[in-house]
Amino acid sequence: MSEINNLTVNIYRDGFVESSHEVCVYSNSKISNDYFFPRSAVKPMQVMPLLIEASKQNVEFNLKEIALFASSHSGQREHTDFIDSVANKFFINLENLECGPQRPFHEETADLLVRQGKNFTNLHNNCSGKHLSMLIFSKLLGEDQNEYCQLSHKTQEVIKNYFIEIFDTKDIGFGIDGCGLPAIKLKVSNFLNSIQKMQDSNNSKIWNNVFKAYMQYPIIIGGEQRTDTNIIINSKQDLMAKSGAEGVLFVSNNNESLVFNCKDGSKRGVDLAATSYLHKIGWISKEPYKYIESTLIFNKQNIRAVEIEVV
Repeated sequence: MSEINNLTVNIYRDGFVESSHEVCVYSNSKISNDYFFPRSAVKPMQVMPLLIEASKQNVEFNLKEIALFASSHSGQREHTDFIDSVANKFFINLENLECGPQRPFHEETADLLVRQGKNFTNLHNNCSGKHLSMLIFSKLLGEDQNEYCQLSHKTQEVIKNYFIEIFDTKDIGFGIDGCGLPAIKLKVSNFLNSIQKMQDSNNSKIWNNVFKAYMQYPIIIGGEQRTDTNIIINSKQDLMAKSGAEGVLFVSNNNESLVFNCKDGSKRGVDLAATSYLHKIGWISKEPYKYIESTLIFNKQNIRAVEIEVV
């Protein structure tokens, strides 16, 4: 096992441990040979090839658009309306989105759609902003927008080659993500060290714009009460945060970078561990942890039913 820190999240009921989550904490200051799937936590890096190509063609994206492209949004009206607006701006047909319909993460939005008898659409998919960026990227490359999710498509070939460059390795693999796009697998250290590599590159200004987009538009990145959004909003310094499926969370201040990875893939496990740890080291206030804790410890009768500890 690589040199890592392990945090354990224990859930107590009636004084007994009912469940337990082990979370690995990785830092760019330590070498790790552990592999992982960053899932959506790779989105800040994944959007870079589009922005680089756009810069070459004098196509400009504002920070809010960059945030959308690198988001895992909650499907709120603010998100879906913005997707529609950006698609119109760049003459993209949203019928070509391949991410698939999804119930919005934002429960009030989802419940409202159900009451109104409306269907969930591709725009509600948390990855629709990323898929929109792929359609725009395909257009800039002069490529057919069909099958843009395939690893053999020119758009994905360019992204893969960029990954090899910034992750400084060909030791990568690709599965299929929940939204249909390739899901990269690599060593955690290669992932974390890419931040410095991008800062030292000729594209450092573009990376810093991605960083700024996360800081300025945290609601676009996730949504109301999403953990990565809450981390950014409640940070005590310039900070970006991006959650990934199966218990992954990436956080960086553009100097030190961290990955939290819950071994059992638990979202609550990684969210509790990460927000507790980040508060402990002084990066954020305690508000993100307190919010998650409050959603778990009280039952439907608003009675305190469980206790939580992070050790």
